[in-house]
Amino acid sequence: MNRSRLKAAGLVLALFPIPILWCLAQARGWLDRAENWSTDIRFAQRGELPSPAKIVYVDIDDISLDAKEIGGWPWSRHYIAQVSKTLVEQAGVKAVGVDVVLSDSGISEVADRQRIVEGNVELARFLWPNPPVILAASFSADQYRDINGEVFQRRLPVIADGLPPVDEIEPPEVPSFMVGRQFPFSPAGVGIIDIEDGVTRRVPLFAPSNVRTYYHLTVELLRRYWNLGPDGVRVTGDYLEFVDQNGELIAEVPLEDQQFLEINWFSKWIAPELKPRISFKDVYFYSLNLQSENPEAVESARAFFDQDAFKDSIVLIGPVSPLMQDLAPTPFDSSPVPKVGVHGNVLKTILSDLYLSRMQPMQVYALVFLLTFIVGIMSVWGGASAIGARVLAALVLGGYTWLCFHFFQTLHLVLPFIAPMGSALSTSLAAAVWQVVEEQKAKGKIRGMFGTYLSPAVVDNMVESGRDPELGGHDSEITAYFSDIQSFSSFSEVLTSSQLGDLLNEYLTVCTDIIQEEGGTLDKYIGDSVVAMFGAPVGLET
Repeated sequence: MNRSRLKAAGLVLALFPIPILWCLAQARGWLDRAENWSTDIRFAQRGELPSPAKIVYVDIDDISLDAKEIGGWPWSRHYIAQVSKTLVEQAGVKAVGVDVVLSDSGISEVADRQRIVEGNVELARFLWPNPPVILAASFSADQYRDINGEVFQRRLPVIADGLPPVDEIEPPEVPSFMVGRQFPFSPAGVGIIDIEDGVTRRVPLFAPSNVRTYYHLTVELLRRYWNLGPDGVRVTGDYLEFVDQNGELIAEVPLEDQQFLEINWFSKWIAPELKPRISFKDVYFYSLNLQSENPEAVESARAFFDQDAFKDSIVLIGPVSPLMQDLAPTPFDSSPVPKVGVHGNVLKTILSDLYLSRMQPMQVYALVFLLTFIVGIMSVWGGASAIGARVLAALVLGGYTWLCFHFFQTLHLVLPFIAPMGSALSTSLAAAVWQVVEEQKAKGKIRGMFGTYLSPAVVDNMVESGRDPELGGHDSEITAYFSDIQSFSSFSEVLTSSQLGDLLNEYLTVCTDIIQEEGGTLDKYIGDSVVAMFGAPVGLET
């Protein structure tokens, strides 16, 4: 590596505080929003994936909420019981998840209490044998009051943030409803439905509390889907495992921060792949038709529930109406869509065994420095005017961008994008500006020292060579040039001072111009004599 290359490397190394700042921003989470944006672009470029499982959405939509036969929200538990029971016993679904926290705390004081209790009793009777139906629980309420009116804080316990003693962790809001004056009922089949900070990217697969460990709704659904017992789910280190009665591993789910799963989104909410999506009202009325005395109504209901889409599927009953305000954007949907789709995509991620993976923090930092150094060296290689080096640096950045998209599509690996690219670009820009400033200063210095004595072409040659003027001497072959005016002393005595000055100016100017045009270097004037040299300080081509 020659001197200019070493100088370029030194310049890039001197700017390494810039990638350090980018690594700090990465570690502090300041780049998360931009990084999520880059991941969304990768989802869009990759496109939708085929579903690995049969998942049916039963929508609590505007049509269902407006149905006079059902009534406005909150509904009697009768409707949930009727639909869930028919799906399990008649349609042959393997598991049903209800994405609504069924708690009596949300029921208006003016509601028909007798009707509410009758519906609660019906749902409790159905859930008592513990069918494959999972109701929702949630930590989303920041505070609540117990039966004594005392206020408690309820927040999702995040292991990575540090946990208090387990006996101080309040449980989530669980489904609980009165079946008599003094008899609240809480079913066994419960799963949390929380997402991380309201963003549909990661879900906690479990959460500890002072009551018990609560698993996510999707985990409980899969436990029933695979017909596993209470010990069929376990957390071991950085994995959540599903095991059968013989201890054989069915699925191993990698955990981020010892608790979360990053969702590998399969599709948009409105997509052909999501069908069938069925209105809750339709399922409910077909379930009533099974009990009709009209043979044609019974037959149509049986045909409805005999659809292949239901057989051995997982059904998610969830709110999709904007009135219920259970909406959020997703990597595929910039506008808010029903969050029940989160559970469907978690199920698809686990059932497909296609998990998103990311580099460890130290690997990310190493990648930031490596890409910054490579691109920085190339961007300043050969000086400020080296176009080829800059084209090569741009190709390296383009190649890394291609790798980010390619690895995401083929390996489901999310390479960091914002920190490496931002560090490489900002460091290269700073190095290029620094290099331009230094080169301009060096050029100004050389022109100031030699511009009076050398031709502009020679001075430019010195500047472009990148070699600084050196003190001392060195051996080289040069040609000395001496010139004076013959008999100058004799005729100078007969000329006036003005005439003599004009003669000298004309002679010295012409002589100097010729010397510089031929690449020579003017040394000095001695009276009428001109001293010059050829071949120094810059060599001449022969």
